[in-house]
Amino acid sequence: MGVIRRLAYRLAQLFVVVFAITLAAVWVAERQALETYRLDRLEPVDVLIVLGGGVDPDRRLNWVGRTRANTAATALAAERAGAVIFSGTLNSEEHPEGEAGLMRNHALNRGVDPSKLFVETDSRTTLENLRFSFSLADAQGHERIAILTDAFHLPRALALAGLLGRDAVTGVAAQGVAQHDAFARTGYLLREAMAWWYNLAKAAAWVTLGALGFSESARGEWVV
Repeated sequence: MGVIRRLAYRLAQLFVVVFAITLAAVWVAERQALETYRLDRLEPVDVLIVLGGGVDPDRRLNWVGRTRANTAATALAAERAGAVIFSGTLNSEEHPEGEAGLMRNHALNRGVDPSKLFVETDSRTTLENLRFSFSLADAQGHERIAILTDAFHLPRALALAGLLGRDAVTGVAAQGVAQHDAFARTGYLLREAMAWWYNLAKAAAWVTLGALGFSESARGEWVV
């Protein structure tokens, strides 16, 4: 076996080990988030930021998005939140407000007061979900903020909130993925494990640009 082949083999082994450790960490973090960030443990907040869960190929809201919208509606009914910001794009001619608008419509069908529902439709990633939704929340005068997403996704969302200087933000774990079939859940966990390393690279770029004096908006043009 040549030197290059041996090196490639070792790198492949390292990748498998690191990814397996990351996947295990994501699974443990999901289990902890399900318990720590239950809706019934949430201290009342001014606004919930609900992160988009995607849409189906027919551009209908998928089951992840429906679960998150249902959880937001329940939070409003229980007076755990005063308002909700749904965040996410994937616009189309049929749905110009994208997945954020689809989640809002789903909540409206649950009988939620429309004056308590807002949408942020420009974001394409979790980092942008948070940046743009925080800006909207600030403009509306909200101080106590919580992020609502699935438990597997919540630790990364809170970490990105900390990167943006929002350490006081708390979370709410939706139950959708955790209660779904094993095949679908495994797919989400695998994707989340990969997303952690991708987001670590983005975080490094974000901090580096900040150290060089770039503003948040300027950094946002480079790091999405």
